[in-house]
Amino acid sequence: MFLKKNTVAVMFLLGVSCAPLLAPGTANAIPAFSRQHKTECSTCHTVYPELNEFGDAFLKNGYVYPHKKDAAKGAAKAAEPGNEWSIISGLPQQIPLSLTASADLAYDEDAVDGNKLDLSTRSITLQAGGSFRDLFGFFATYNLYSQGMQRASSLTNPANNTNVPPSNDPDLDELFLVWRQALGSPVNVKVGRFEPKLSLWKKSNRILPVPSYASTTYRVGASPFSSDATEDGVELNALLGNRLFVAGGVVDRNGQDREDGYGHISLKIGGTDFKGQEPEVDLEKDSLWDYLSVTLGAFGYWGQNGEFNANGVAQNLNSFRRIGAEADILYQRLHLKGSGSFGRDSNPEFGVFKAPVDSKAYTLEAEYYLGAPVNVVPLFRYEYVNAGDGTIKRLTPAIAYAPLQNVRMSLEYTHSIAPEGTGNIAFASIAFSM
Repeated sequence: MFLKKNTVAVMFLLGVSCAPLLAPGTANAIPAFSRQHKTECSTCHTVYPELNEFGDAFLKNGYVYPHKKDAAKGAAKAAEPGNEWSIISGLPQQIPLSLTASADLAYDEDAVDGNKLDLSTRSITLQAGGSFRDLFGFFATYNLYSQGMQRASSLTNPANNTNVPPSNDPDLDELFLVWRQALGSPVNVKVGRFEPKLSLWKKSNRILPVPSYASTTYRVGASPFSSDATEDGVELNALLGNRLFVAGGVVDRNGQDREDGYGHISLKIGGTDFKGQEPEVDLEKDSLWDYLSVTLGAFGYWGQNGEFNANGVAQNLNSFRRIGAEADILYQRLHLKGSGSFGRDSNPEFGVFKAPVDSKAYTLEAEYYLGAPVNVVPLFRYEYVNAGDGTIKRLTPAIAYAPLQNVRMSLEYTHSIAPEGTGNIAFASIAFSM
């Protein structure tokens, strides 16, 4: 999205990178999990939807409560009077549905149509998630309604950026099933539409409503690929021991005779492990590792896309790859995140004559959780991207506040520096889940 050559369009693109209608992608914090397991939202989240260490373990465990007691004990409980049907069918005890809604206000000093203040953006997203007898986990998000500027293809047409823009079509974002510990092995099999496991953090695992990490969201030329986009595929992942997580998968793109492939590996040192078990603490002797955890990750993605002809077959193909490394550091209430990605595209403009492009992007973020009863998180983010059209930098100070565990309010300000000039965007959001 950073490659528009027209000055005004580039600055508006930067504005859209903070557009509130990206907010439906942040809907993985679902109260259905809290209701299913009869626990507080804070069990898995700091300020939702950002996951804490236990929440990350819950995600990696296929939406089954980490270090849960053996299946036989669970089966006995399910077989209690009134529960017989569930133990036979594996159906959840209650329909695991949740709803997330947001209302936002954005100020963009470089809006194409001159409408700097946008009050008309809002969204409603439906989610479902849970497990069937701890053998299968499932998750789905469906964007029921969103209103506001969303698609880069419409940016150059001011008529599509009126004060009350048309609503966007309903859209399925994620829908997948996880076969946990398939055939008695440590391997989990994920099938459906999902975000390929590349980054340490899903795009939904952000305190701010805008999942704009440059290292995972940037695009090159006319290619629609970004590392955090949801795709149709099959993934195998496993925990090796308690602190090493590996994943790999294939993605099926329409109109082509080959599949994309990707891989991920991450290691956690200190803190709660990937199975949700907290470390032992020596009460008589303090240690740095009593409060510090470090997670290191690396990933690679290689694929191909192209421009579709009238028969729906991709042509003028672009072969691309991404490699990256990340670090997540948590020390008491201080949270540091670092992410870097490098890429190469052989033909990102889908031209007859290929023009390769090398790209790179970095993101650094620091957060500090002030804790209850304040429940405020100030943060600062720095982003850098060069996708072939010059360097763009973004500086974002922000603050998030959760008056209730299922309500989040946030304020952020982004100063962008691009070859064509600078831009400033202020953004306020309120969201709730139920």
